[in-house]
This record gives sequence, C-alpha cells and structure tokens, in this order.
Amino acid sequence: MEPAAIASSIIFTVLGITIVIGVLAYRLGIKVLRADTYIVAGRALGFIVTFLNMAAVIYSGFAFLGAAGWAYSYGAPVLYIWVYGALAYTFAFFFAPRIWSVAKGRNLLTQADFFLWRYNSKLLMTLVALVGILFNIPYIQLQILTVRYVLDLSTYGALPSLHLAVLSFLLVVLYVFLGGMVSVAIANVFLGAIMLGAMLGGSLAIIGHYFGGLEGLFRAVAEVSPQHLAFPGAAGIHPVQWFITAAVGCGLGFWVWPQLAQMVFPARSPRVLRRSVVMTSWYHVLGIIWASLTGLAAVALGIKLAAADQAFIFLIDKTFGPAALGLIGAAGMAAALSSGAGILLTQASLCARNLYQQLVKPTASDRELVLVTRISVIVFAAIGAILAYVAPAQLVYLLLVGYAGITQMFPGWVLGSIWKWITREGVLAGLVVGETVVVLTTFVWSNPLGIHSIVWGLIFNLPLALLISKLTYREAKAPQG
Repeated sequence: MEPAAIASSIIFTVLGITIVIGVLAYRLGIKVLRADTYIVAGRALGFIVTFLNMAAVIYSGFAFLGAAGWAYSYGAPVLYIWVYGALAYTFAFFFAPRIWSVAKGRNLLTQADFFLWRYNSKLLMTLVALVGILFNIPYIQLQILTVRYVLDLSTYGALPSLHLAVLSFLLVVLYVFLGGMVSVAIANVFLGAIMLGAMLGGSLAIIGHYFGGLEGLFRAVAEVSPQHLAFPGAAGIHPVQWFITAAVGCGLGFWVWPQLAQMVFPARSPRVLRRSVVMTSWYHVLGIIWASLTGLAAVALGIKLAAADQAFIFLIDKTFGPAALGLIGAAGMAAALSSGAGILLTQASLCARNLYQQLVKPTASDRELVLVTRISVIVFAAIGAILAYVAPAQLVYLLLVGYAGITQMFPGWVLGSIWKWITREGVLAGLVVGETVVVLTTFVWSNPLGIHSIVWGLIFNLPLALLISKLTYREAKAPQG
C-alpha cells in the first residue's frame, strides 16, 4: 500500500469514529433539549469528561504543531509556554470553582452572562460577547487551515487538502449542531485521549530513538546550536523581559478566553472542576511541553525544514514511517477539530444568548434559544469555511492582538469576581484604554523595551480600572445575592 494511503486511512478512520461518537452522544444523552443542556450540558459532566473536554478545547491544532515549531525556530523562548501553563492552572485551581458557583447559582450560561449579572450593564455584556465572537473567527479559520496543513504533510500532498479540511470541519459541525455541549464533550473524550497519547508517545519515541533521553538531547543541541539554549534565543529577538511578560500575560489571560470560561460551566460540581484543572495541568506537562522538545530534536539533528511547524510530523515520518505518521496526523487533526468544535459552540452561544435573547427578544423560550444557537453554529461554521478559502493572510493579523486583546477583560472577569468594589465604569475605562495600548504595542511599536503587548495593555488597564472603580463604587449598584 502507498504511504499516502496508509496515513490517510488512519486519519479518516479517526475522523469517522469522532463523528459517530458525537452523533450517538446526542441520540443517547439528550432527553429534553433545554438551553442549559445544549450550551453547558446541564452542568452534569463528571471528572473524566470535564478533564478531557477541557484539554481538547484548550490544546488546538496550532498549539499541537506550533510548540515544536517555536522550539525549532527560537529555542529557549519556548519556555514561556512551560511557565504560563503552571501559572494558569495554579490560578484556575482557586478561581474556576468560584466562577462555577456563581454561574450555577444564577443560571449563567456564557462569560458575557457574568458581565451582565455582575455589572448590570448590557453595554459591557455586548462588548464581551462581540470580543468573544470576533476574535474567535480567525481562530476557527486557523483550525481548518491546521487540518489542511496536517493532511498535506501526512498524505505527502497526494490529496486536495484544503477541500478535505473544510469537509472534515463541516462533518464536525453536524454533531455540534445536533447535541451542543453534550456531543462536543463526549467526542472530545476520544479526541483528547488521542492527542495526549500522540504528543507524549511520539515525543518520547523520537527523543529516546535519537538521543537516549533528555540529557542526550540537550547535549546535542548545545553542540549544534548553543544559542537555542539561552536568551534571547536563536533569532535574537526574545530577551528575558519578553519571556517573563509573555509568560505572566498568557498565564493571566488563559482563562479569560470565552471558550475556556464556557468549559468551566458544564462540570457537575466544584470538586469535579478542581480535579479536572489539576489533571489538565498534567496534560500540559505531558503533552505540549514534550511536543515542544521535538523541535529541539530537529535542531540537534541538523534538519532543515521549509516550515518550522513541520518539525514534529517530519521527524515522525522520517523515523517511524507512514503508519506512525497517520497516527500523529490524526492527533493533529483531532487537536484542531476538537478546539474548533468548542470555539464554534461558544461563538453561537454568545450570539444567541447575549445578542439575541438579552438584546433583541428577552421573552425567547428555551426552544427558540436552542434554535437560534443552532442557526448561529451554521453561520459561524460557514464564515470560517469561506475565509479558509478566500482570506487566510488578512485574518492572521488579528491573532497577533487576540491573546493580548482578550486578556484586557481580566479586571472585569477575575477581579470583579473577587472584589465587590470593582465597577462597570472602571472595567469599561480600563478595557478601552487597555485595548488601545495593545493595538499600538502590537502594530505600531512592537513590544517596546522587549515587554510583551499583553502586559503593556495591563500596565495601563489595571491602574485605571482600579482607580475609577474606587471613585465610582459608592454610586454603583452591587449585584445582589
């Protein structure tokens, strides 16, 4: 059998199993289709499902390949991925159960619901919903393009990869449309397990095969390219202050992304959620950190790649052949599609719940809300598919500001859940100024003084939000309950 046929048969078998699981989860798991069932799975998910669903949505196809690509291109600066994970999960251990309890007690279904309840402001709710929808449009598109990238590499260019990537995504849309969070979560148990096995197993196999372990790997890198092991890295553009501020900024902003906020709500209890956060932190350690080391392996072996993100897949093919390539390719596709499913449902939920029900028709029934969410799933899926064909380059620029822009909601989302004196006036002022600074320090003066734009935004955002909140607190109406 041809290598392309071997690899592609494994990849499409995994895709077929995923679709079957997603559809069966809808048929078997949903008896009464209510809004809370469709959007947050009735807050009934147990530990294993919550953990793997969370991990599958968090670790996208871009992260699956990008971590190795970053290590290959820059070396030591990839450590920011290692550090921000530790910060993000430590923070979530304490923060996520608090948010879950608020959401459970007040039937909050989306992140924007929290802003409406907490600040009694439809303006803030609308801004948060729009930010969550708009910044995730290019993120959806990137998942489709990642599937294309994986298919192109895994099948040796023998198949029309873009068409098949769009088709694969649209097949996933089928079970998102039918079952919402129930189907997404159950399918992600399968996909999340495949991803972890591939990232850890593939990385260990490569490093063990060529270097005998981590010590051998780092010795080999030191001989071939010692600049990969020290700041400012192989490209000389990421000083220590960039590494520190990127790690801190991404750690703080990690759980501000609306799709990650929405992965918190379906847990059965705070205890389930806290255990899931702990296990997902180990997923980070055993998955993306080990996957990133394959980029250093490519450096140590002196391999010249046309694109840095090929590092992991190229080494698997070179070392173990097309069957292993098919397994890793299937895992890369799983990473992209599982993240895409979670993001798509989040976009649709924000649109239906916060823009339609809260602004247009407050009297909308559960049945109507589910219908609008389903229509929104189709609309956003179509937008992502169309943009994958017609405008890939333009939208990539939005991702440069995406993480930094999302993180500017940190004062309202996190601090607002802790301190009663945080006001809508303070949050709005800080958000507007922070987003402005992020745009300037991303597109006009890129990372001034080597400090990441996320932190530049927070430097202006946080003091302003806190000061104005202190000045306006007495006039603010604190949430009841």
